Amino acid sequence: MGADAPVSRIARANAGGSTAWHGALYVICGALLFGTIGTARVLGPAAPAVSVSAVRLVLAALLLIGLTSARHGSLSLSPSRVWRLRPVWVAGLAQASFNVTFLSAVTQAGVALGTLVAIGCTPILTGLLARHVTRGWLAATGLAVVGLVALLSRGLGSGASVSGVLFAFGAAASYATFIVASTALGTSDIAIEVKLAAIFAVAAVCLSPALVLSSLAWVGTGSGAAMVVYLALVATVVAYSLFNRGLRTVAPAVAATLGLAEPLVAAGLGVVVLGERLPVVSWLGGAILLAALVVMIRVAGASDPPVERPRIPPCR
Repeated sequence: MGADAPVSRIARANAGGSTAWHGALYVICGALLFGTIGTARVLGPAAPAVSVSAVRLVLAALLLIGLTSARHGSLSLSPSRVWRLRPVWVAGLAQASFNVTFLSAVTQAGVALGTLVAIGCTPILTGLLARHVTRGWLAATGLAVVGLVALLSRGLGSGASVSGVLFAFGAAASYATFIVASTALGTSDIAIEVKLAAIFAVAAVCLSPALVLSSLAWVGTGSGAAMVVYLALVATVVAYSLFNRGLRTVAPAVAATLGLAEPLVAAGLGVVVLGERLPVVSWLGGAILLAALVVMIRVAGASDPPVERPRIPPCR
């Protein structure tokens, strides 16, 4: 046993690093799909932001419930142990809150500043909430935030209200809470589809009043229907399935930093699809942000300890 023990420990460490590395790729793939939301909205019809968010969440919840029923049976959600898990309710409320606060932030503070504060502050708040901070994470996150500032610098000169910045901080807190709560669900043996269906059902119920209070005429148009189907199916169901699958092996603070790939993709699509032009400093910021993400992937798969699940007890 004495000679084999070190070899076994090394094998387990290498296996854990490989799992974390794959988890990091899942998180980044989810974030890449998140980054397409802005372009999809621009290519779609003019519609109230809250209305679009409500329809997106309701349709995503229905798709996830249908997927869950097909794979795990029609009674997989009702009655189910998943409803007794407090992180499900926390994550659902956080998802609904993020949609409202983020849309309010980009409206009142501007897209660049709203995105910078909301997405840029998320890794910091997530690290504080999860209490999982390492030197590698600090270095990669600091580099990523610097790159994000440079990437969005062209839009930071516009005026912004105090309320807009506060909404952006609220969005960051909501997103961080969602990540930590979703990570806490990793200890459960319930299938990921069931957990996501429950989370988005909670979020959809929270925003459902907007379906009555705002106009839904845009849904009947071809471009409107295509936009909301894409947002619900690809940018929500597929994106969050990948993102939450990565949270099984990636620490929440690391996942939040990897999520900064979202504005990088959004900026790239703005150039390629929408014909926007970026100044040199934005290109430099994008390169710095990309380098930071590579560093964070290496941190995720290297010497970091296993994911410590935040303790959010189930409802009794």
